[in-house]
Amino acid sequence: MGCVHKLLHITPKEELKGISLNFTVPFWKLEGKTDFPSLFRALRDLLPDGCILYFEGGSPRGRLFDFFNAQAVPEQAHVAIGTLWPRPDYYHIPATPENLAALAKIAESYAEPEIAIHFHVYRRRNVLLEWHDAFSQPMLLSGELSEETIKTFAKALSMKITKWRNAGEQINQLDAE
Repeated sequence: MGCVHKLLHITPKEELKGISLNFTVPFWKLEGKTDFPSLFRALRDLLPDGCILYFEGGSPRGRLFDFFNAQAVPEQAHVAIGTLWPRPDYYHIPATPENLAALAKIAESYAEPEIAIHFHVYRRRNVLLEWHDAFSQPMLLSGELSEETIKTFAKALSMKITKWRNAGEQINQLDAE
C-alpha cells in the first residue's frame, strides 16, 4: 500500500477487485424494507452449509464488536471491497445456525449502519447474496438459489422479488406467497 493510501486511509485498487455476484447469469433482486434481525433469522433457511457472512463498513461497538472479533475467520475468498474511502474494516463470519441466531439477537440493539454498510454472503468463490448500501439499495441473490427458496426468504422479509436473466434483462416479478 502506498504512502498516500495509508495517509488518506484509501482502499488500495487491488482490494477493490475480488469476488462479486455473477450478473451474466440469472439472479434475483429483492426490494422492500427489512432489518438485520429478520434477515439473520431468514438466512438460516436460505443458505446451504459452508457459507460465510461478509460485513463491510459499519461501526461495530460493544457486544457486536466483541462477537465479530470472536467469530471472525480469515477470508475464504477476497470479496470486492465496495468502499473506496475511508478504507473499511470488514469481517468474515461463518454462517452457522448458532452465529445467525446470535447475530439476530445482538442486532436488535444496533442500528443497521453500525452492523454493516455492505453485506454479502459467499460460499467457496461464489457470492450468493450481495447487498451494497444495505437497506437503501436492492438485495441481489444468486440464481443458484431455487425459486421456492427465494420466495420463502422474500416472504419472511416482506420483500418483493424480481428475476433477471442477466444484468440487462428482467424476466418477471414474482409474488412471495
